[in-house]
Amino acid sequence: MYAGWVEALVLLLGAFGATGALWTLQARARLREDAQRAKQIATWLDEEMQVALALAKHAASSRQQPFAPIHVLYALVQAESVADAIRALGGDPSAIEAAIDNALDRVAPAGDGDPRDGNKLLGTALGLARAHEREMTLADTLNQLVHTPLAALLDAPPVSAAGLLFQLVHGEQPPVALFGETHVHVILRNDDYTTQDLVVATLRDVFELPADRSQVVMREAHERGRAIVGRFAADVAKTKIETARRRARDRASPLWLGAEVC
Repeated sequence: MYAGWVEALVLLLGAFGATGALWTLQARARLREDAQRAKQIATWLDEEMQVALALAKHAASSRQQPFAPIHVLYALVQAESVADAIRALGGDPSAIEAAIDNALDRVAPAGDGDPRDGNKLLGTALGLARAHEREMTLADTLNQLVHTPLAALLDAPPVSAAGLLFQLVHGEQPPVALFGETHVHVILRNDDYTTQDLVVATLRDVFELPADRSQVVMREAHERGRAIVGRFAADVAKTKIETARRRARDRASPLWLGAEVC
């Protein structure tokens, strides 16, 4: 789906210091054209993501390893906003960094891996960001990484890969109950990563909305940023929100559901 963005990332990575026969054999006119395109592509990444991309490339080249998703993960956890999110969850950024460093030491040297794996991950993240007409962020990249085996390197209780993604996207989890309230509104908020299918299935299976109503609520959240799922007894709302959150975490999805005063 995002093949074009994968190709764009290959070019962008070259602008961050790649060398090799591919570049030395190109004509000067082509190199100038590629440099202009790379400059344009760089504007599609926010500042934090540009720094992370450069660091990821350096992590691979300094170790003489093929560029891979683990180098991207290494760079992400160095970002201050990610470290802050880990600390907000009660975790230790240095411990997670150490686990990733150890994993990097086991990566085979260049020639034994496929650098397209790293490009594909970044290209998919970039394609998603461009589909939403915005710059690519660290959260876009983490959203790709949490669906890979590398997510296990972020599972350092109380931190989890899914929890870290939620923290980056939304901040702290909203309350599931409100003191003194017998009934509450359950609220759904939109994000760029939770699939519409998952939202509809959650509304239908957990909150027991009819299929057509589930579609309406999903669409309202998508278009307006938030929607009221319904009015529930406080204890029922709490149980349903917690169930929905567990389902979302199992799918590494940052689904936002919370309780508000009716």
